[in-house]
Amino acid sequence: MSRWIDEFDELDKEKTLRAVLQVAEHLSAYEHRDGREISWDVIPGKETDPGAVLVSDVSLYGGAAGIALFFLRLYEVTKDAAYLDKAKGGIDFCYRKRRSQKELADQGEGTLKGIPGGLYNGPAGCAYVAYEIHEKTRDEAFLGYAKEIADDVAGAAEYDSDGAFFSGVGGILSDGGLFLFLIWIYEKSHDKKYLDVAVSGMERILKNADDAPSGSRWLNMDSVAFGLGEKGYFPGFFYGTAGTGFLLAKIFEITKDEKFLDGARKAADYIKSIADITPDSEAALIGYNDPYRKDMHYLGLCQGPIGTSRLFYQLYRVTGEDEYLSWVLKLTNGVLRACAPKIHSKGYWHTYNYCCGTAGMLEHFIEIHNLTGDEKYLRAAEEAAVKLIGDSVSEDDKRCWYSAWNRHAPNEVENWAGLYVGSSGEASALLTYYNYLSDNREISGYPEDPYHSA
Repeated sequence: MSRWIDEFDELDKEKTLRAVLQVAEHLSAYEHRDGREISWDVIPGKETDPGAVLVSDVSLYGGAAGIALFFLRLYEVTKDAAYLDKAKGGIDFCYRKRRSQKELADQGEGTLKGIPGGLYNGPAGCAYVAYEIHEKTRDEAFLGYAKEIADDVAGAAEYDSDGAFFSGVGGILSDGGLFLFLIWIYEKSHDKKYLDVAVSGMERILKNADDAPSGSRWLNMDSVAFGLGEKGYFPGFFYGTAGTGFLLAKIFEITKDEKFLDGARKAADYIKSIADITPDSEAALIGYNDPYRKDMHYLGLCQGPIGTSRLFYQLYRVTGEDEYLSWVLKLTNGVLRACAPKIHSKGYWHTYNYCCGTAGMLEHFIEIHNLTGDEKYLRAAEEAAVKLIGDSVSEDDKRCWYSAWNRHAPNEVENWAGLYVGSSGEASALLTYYNYLSDNREISGYPEDPYHSA
């Protein structure tokens, strides 16, 4: 009696979870323990700069803080205490290596200005995961970590006549992410000192808006550094207008101050005005840069519809206006009309990660199915999960992904480990899919994800 080959079985819950556990085994093979502390190779088996921006050894984006969040999520699903031990160990490591308040004030310069100390590269990412661990375990030590770092972040803010700032760059990768963190920690702690800094900072960001032919836009990243002309506006999420508008809608949700809602609406108006919309008006995509690369359409979270739609969803949350929900669906449908996640394109190159690629799409399709109940989005989620597992590399019951994180260097294919950049993020998305098929929504989210917090 013969059986079919397991590798070619249809995807189901058990196969999905097995793939996630294989990634955990892969990451564990490249972990480093020092007492209670645990760290991981940023690129397994290779030496890297421990202070590199976004992929530092402690960052939420590519380092130990993000990998710790993956293991916390895995603990929540499996209840295996060994994974909680890894999450705690990763945050112990990040906490010891945290930047001081004085160092937080040094926000870098040039293209990277604001990113070295931001939410995704600096200690705020460690604090975010530490607080999540506290919420799941009531471990007071991790609450202490989170509060100490939050106080350092709030204390590092500078002020001018327009309001609070860290670097003066407002994008979510920079100051905006720190304001988002302070909003989040305020929602958890109800300590108004965090909200006061965030409100002042968002007032400053609002004042720095540029008028567009329709609505408002922000210069959050130097377009010249990307080989483009001067004053090129990025519409997307992590360093573009959509992310700034999302933050404004988020601060409005708490303060009910109409000026923030007006700013968020103007951000949405700008993005709608530059959209490429299908003739049937059912789908839309946004060009990568205005005016220089309107022909390039990113498809992921960072600068594509997965992220841009979050502005519209947050506006829908706070206003209840169906027009904003319709744009969430138009942008999601734009990804599907581009034949993603199955087919790669210029704006969805050889990448599978949460930031730019397939993993972010998978998480998004799940949220949109949960929001609408439309089965086409669940089918899209399944296709993304199949794509992820099918394009992974497995050996000796370990699994990972090799991909080109940087679109500008497509020949640089690496096995990144981090949450937003590599294998822990791909596995984390599969874990969300497994959890969703199991009718379980109790799992820690990411700080910039409005669907999870709804």
